[in-house]
Amino acid sequence: MKISFRFPCLLLLSFYCHTAFAQVSSRDTVKQLQAVTVSGNTAIIQKSDDKTVYRLSNSITAQGTDVLDAIGKIPGVKVGTDAIGLAGKGAVKVMINNRLMNLSGEDLMRYLKSLSASQVSKIEVITNPSARYETDGNAGLINIVLQHDKKQGYSGSLQLSSKLSAPGVSEAYGKKTFGELAGSGTINYNTGKWSAYGSVNVTKDRHLEGFGIDLQYPQKTWMQTDTGLYTFNNLSVVAGVDYRLSSRATIGVSYLGGKNNYKGADHVRNPVYDLSGKQQQLMTTYADYYPVAATNSFNIHSDITLDSSGKKLLLDADYFNYYRTDRSDFESNSYGADGKLQPNRRTRIYDDNKQHINVYTLKADADIPAKFAKYQVGGKLSFISNYSNAFYYDKANDDRLTLNRNLSNEFDYSENTQALYGSASKHISNWNLQAGLRGELTQTKGYSHTLQQTHRQQYLKLYPSLLIAFTPSNDHHYTFSVSKRVNRPTFWNLNPYKSLTTASSYLEGNPYLQPEYNTNIEVSHTYREKFTTSVFYSITNNGFSNITFGQADTSLVFTRPLNYLETQRIGVSENVALTIGSWWESNQLLTVYHTNAHATRDDIRDISGYGCYVSTNNNFYFSKDKTLAGSLNFWCQFPEVTQIGRTNTYYRLDAGIKAMLFRKKATVTLTANDLLRSSAVAVSSHINGIPQTFYGFQINRFYQLSISYRFGANGDRQQKRSGNTEERGRI
Repeated sequence: MKISFRFPCLLLLSFYCHTAFAQVSSRDTVKQLQAVTVSGNTAIIQKSDDKTVYRLSNSITAQGTDVLDAIGKIPGVKVGTDAIGLAGKGAVKVMINNRLMNLSGEDLMRYLKSLSASQVSKIEVITNPSARYETDGNAGLINIVLQHDKKQGYSGSLQLSSKLSAPGVSEAYGKKTFGELAGSGTINYNTGKWSAYGSVNVTKDRHLEGFGIDLQYPQKTWMQTDTGLYTFNNLSVVAGVDYRLSSRATIGVSYLGGKNNYKGADHVRNPVYDLSGKQQQLMTTYADYYPVAATNSFNIHSDITLDSSGKKLLLDADYFNYYRTDRSDFESNSYGADGKLQPNRRTRIYDDNKQHINVYTLKADADIPAKFAKYQVGGKLSFISNYSNAFYYDKANDDRLTLNRNLSNEFDYSENTQALYGSASKHISNWNLQAGLRGELTQTKGYSHTLQQTHRQQYLKLYPSLLIAFTPSNDHHYTFSVSKRVNRPTFWNLNPYKSLTTASSYLEGNPYLQPEYNTNIEVSHTYREKFTTSVFYSITNNGFSNITFGQADTSLVFTRPLNYLETQRIGVSENVALTIGSWWESNQLLTVYHTNAHATRDDIRDISGYGCYVSTNNNFYFSKDKTLAGSLNFWCQFPEVTQIGRTNTYYRLDAGIKAMLFRKKATVTLTANDLLRSSAVAVSSHINGIPQTFYGFQINRFYQLSISYRFGANGDRQQKRSGNTEERGRI
């Protein structure tokens, strides 16, 4: 790995300044460092050795939003068009109530958008998962904990919100206004041995989304923009009941599901220019889409306390079902340099496709406190079946349909995994030690009905983890962690079907795609719960991503996921959390890192370079009882190396104001997001000697008014149980 001398100097300088400040500071000490609270008694952000907890109820700009927007409010968490990651550290997987979502890409984004932030108690960013956690997620996990009030009696809330996106006219559609209307409600009822809860969220919106890609051939420039206008209709439901069998045993069931559709259409413009800038050719495509997706997830769980020493047994059985259908009419036309429609260059296609996934899991976890250490052991069985198809029909001028066998595909995929883990933790004086090992045996089978090809795999992988924490005094706390993690291909990536963008560009899957593996090492120091310095190092082996290839002679452009990448990254981050009087809470984050990305293919260029991410999150309280408050949040991502490309500089500014009325039962919040309309990212790279730039665009600037009312008793929020944590992130 090539790293200049300046970067180690930067690490030493950061630690020197951090230690020097610690020596001269005269702030009051805090006695407990095992669960670090970084911003007061009602902190938005709370830190511990293995995770950071973000409490939505105290976040002003998260009020009235959906869960996807709320995740983007967490300092250091970056929400892209099809993935979620940590600044400088890479992608994470998403869990809901400790259940890994078997969704990815746009399906995951749309699902998170379907959940209201009012249904969520807190969001956990788990950067150092123990062996008990799932192994997915290169940089860790994000766990969304839904609300469950355990106080006796009934309680709940109602919320309405309206979102107006920034005015603007789409060249493709001529629409001037975009927005959203959402309503949600939660209810909890607890009496005696029974505890019941439920919530519902309904959303309807109209929005723009899309992307662009430019390829610079030696003799021409190929450009493509895809702008989609969509209406989103959604219903999501959470429900469950727990029953206390005795003082030592509880049993319960829960349900999480819903239905959404994304009816809409895309306009694609694909001009080709010569070196003088004169347009040689133009291809236009119009396609309408009618995707409808439904999810159903059932969980049965039991908690059993075995004896008075604290031995516990936790059992989970889960069933997850995802069903999506889509149909589309597709028409593409080509025009010459004179602007006239070229004869015999019109392509009309009709397609319908579906995906049906069933996931069954059984999970058992045991907590065993002993004299020498506290042990955790457990195992898990998961069974996944995925059927997907895409049938394309050539559409004649009289609308007669003829099956296109070259484009159509049927694909069956199954995956069975058997996992065992064991971990031990021990407290010795000022030291906390935790070590674990997780082993997973996986069998996969993919069968293409169209190609009549079968691909099988079987592999055994071990995932060790280690965490060492040292607290020499009330002022200082040190941690060291190391872990190995995996990022498995999504089911769509494994499907060899083609998805058309234009008549000469498409995306396709790869049934031979392999998992990528990540090793993370981190050392951190926290001073008086306010200043945290971390140094991190990560290695990614057998990395994969979608690669776009262009062919200058035919103008054919296709995108395919491939294993091709070896990456090393080293960085340092500084987090400062301050409470200034009783009126200002502030959290600052700076992360600087160097990435060295090596491609194992000759047609992809190696790349290396520095990156930097900075953010500031501020809450201001204008009244002594904190019933009137405001917020101002900003983050900026400077150019960084991502996979085999380099990004531009992009940033975001959010502001909000919140008023609590009627003895804090009612809350009115007004927020403005992406005020500078500057949060879109562009990535430049070289593939097969051809420079290319990819950029996404959406209307991220919007204004939102939210009104909520809370009724009944107050109580602590509790996490609802589930056990199929490994399988739900890969559709």
